[in-house]
Amino acid sequence: MIKTLGVDFDGVIHRYSKGWFDGTIYDEPMPGAFNGLRLLMQRYAMFIHTARSARQVAEWLAKHGFETCVEDEIHAPMKFWTDRDRLLVTNRKLPATAYLDDRAVKFTSWELALAELLPKAAKEASSVGDDQVLVPVEDLRRAVQLARCHAESFSCTTTTTEDLAAVQRLLGQVGSEKR
Repeated sequence: MIKTLGVDFDGVIHRYSKGWFDGTIYDEPMPGAFNGLRLLMQRYAMFIHTARSARQVAEWLAKHGFETCVEDEIHAPMKFWTDRDRLLVTNRKLPATAYLDDRAVKFTSWELALAELLPKAAKEASSVGDDQVLVPVEDLRRAVQLARCHAESFSCTTTTTEDLAAVQRLLGQVGSEKR
């Protein structure tokens, strides 16, 4: 079975340093974007989702050596994308194993999502019991990601000093909150 990944265009592939600006694709690619896409295409079907004109994005990617197609020009609307030889460009979020997006908030629970999106309101609204500790969401996310990596026997070669520092902060927080 072929797995599919969805990749956002602006901020992930296109640098997008001025924001939307005038609607053109004005910037250089993000460092490593093209090599990353080519590497992922060896194992996954890939689609690019964008709020821009899908045709405009497909042409930009084609100029950089990618074989592309636009959803409206193939068969609209598509239910799935399983072609590893071409990048589909679409304005829709198709089913995928994962989505790579610079503006995403990883959902694990509403409590953590609200803490990240509305940190002040979440802190004021939270009622911390005797058996609970308030910790930074990003520290908790890093620790959970490391735990999953080890529990699922993945190679954790991407563990950074920031990851380890987050775990140390969590351990310090939990240890200082013990009653």
